[in-house]
Amino acid sequence: MPVKYLLYINIILKNNITIHYDIAKELKTKKQETIARFLRKTIEQNYLKIKNVDLKFDIPALKRDMELRTSTILGKTFK
Repeated sequence: MPVKYLLYINIILKNNITIHYDIAKELKTKKQETIARFLRKTIEQNYLKIKNVDLKFDIPALKRDMELRTSTILGKTFK
């Protein structure tokens, strides 16, 4: 799933420290690939220290894009 649909991610460590990463804010200055690479690297490096990962998605944007692409595909198929 593209990173553009994430609003933020909270990484909760076993020592109860929460790392909050605001993806919506970062997308204004960085590319999706850069953010995805950073998140993957961070999670892989700290895998043993992580207790929980919370993701907050932009559901209205995701729904809108899914409906748009579905109608586009159906429109091409049943022309």
